[in-house]
Amino acid sequence: MTAELRGDELIAERQLPVPPERVWAAFVSPASIAAFWGGSHATVDPESVTVDLRPGGEFALDTQAPDGATRRLRFVYVTIAPPRELVFDEPVTGLRTTVQIRPVADGTVLTVHQRRLPPELRTAQAANGLASILDALAAHLRRPPSHTETENPMTQPSQRDLVAEYFAGFRASDHPRILATLTDDVEWVIHGHRTTRGKVAFDSEIENPAFTGSPELDVHRVLVDGPVVVTTGEGRGVSVDHGPFRFAFNDLFTFRNGLIARVDSYVVPLT
Repeated sequence: MTAELRGDELIAERQLPVPPERVWAAFVSPASIAAFWGGSHATVDPESVTVDLRPGGEFALDTQAPDGATRRLRFVYVTIAPPRELVFDEPVTGLRTTVQIRPVADGTVLTVHQRRLPPELRTAQAANGLASILDALAAHLRRPPSHTETENPMTQPSQRDLVAEYFAGFRASDHPRILATLTDDVEWVIHGHRTTRGKVAFDSEIENPAFTGSPELDVHRVLVDGPVVVTTGEGRGVSVDHGPFRFAFNDLFTFRNGLIARVDSYVVPLT
């Protein structure tokens, strides 16, 4: 297993003979993180691993080198879309890591893409380090799943959390962050205006050319009823033709298999 260095990016891919849910659990279970995160160059004390699995939450761990030197690593979750995608940042270096988990006929294809590598990490040693971590992950997954992997309650964010992630993505015009909350066949019905179907069409609506900049969105109420999350709030935006404007919104999110499958949006202009 090798990792490819491309300027300030590092990409590694591995095919694993286990289902996507097992790979996902390995990345969010403290016991599993401790089992593989050190790769061949360090060990991780399981007691040092903390996981707060939510957008904006932190996970951290201590690594110990062969010479006994310890280092505390901290990461902040950006996107949580089980069991497909996990995105987290390292505040100290600015490094962003995207973990993509894709099902295939005989298991899972795992891709780890690191962006914004600082100069000191744009080295063959860093590439070998990432490769050794994925080698250790593969070895870990060859063993039967532990109790903490199969029953860890933090492996699935709530519907409320994913809706919050959806709105956070719109506030920043962060396309990948929004799309990670959606099913591939998502339907977006903006009542009285238009309907889009599928991620490609949805993506084109995130930054509609009739508007400029990112919207300000204030969610006032959130109600969860089974597979449906209802939100109400107010927003502000800038129209290309008419300038700044205010609006009230009511969005209904219908979930399927842990992701948003349909969005019903009702928008009312405010004076």
